[in-house]
Amino acid sequence: MNNWYDELKKLDGRKCFTLTQNKPAIMHIDDSGVTIEYPTGGSIKISQALLDEAFSKLQIKGVLTLEDVHNGITHGNGAKTDRLMAILRELPGIGYTGEPRTLFIKE
Repeated sequence: MNNWYDELKKLDGRKCFTLTQNKPAIMHIDDSGVTIEYPTGGSIKISQALLDEAFSKLQIKGVLTLEDVHNGITHGNGAKTDRLMAILRELPGIGYTGEPRTLFIKE
């Protein structure tokens, strides 16, 4: 998928959902990354660099597991792991499974 981040920017203001519990949050997307706004009012920022790394691994392998993200990209930050995967889940052409938490490129 070329220009995948441009596709992601089109989703600014929309909801993303976690893979297992389908918990919603609003995505605010700019050139520096995605700020996730929780219904409780809290927020978390996922940098474009982390998203780029995850998307690159997904393109290369065809799949991206929870362990790939948690251990290799977010370095054990559970909230960032869940939301990074939730963000990528919203892209066209990306599929997911809740158990095990995995993203994949749709054929």
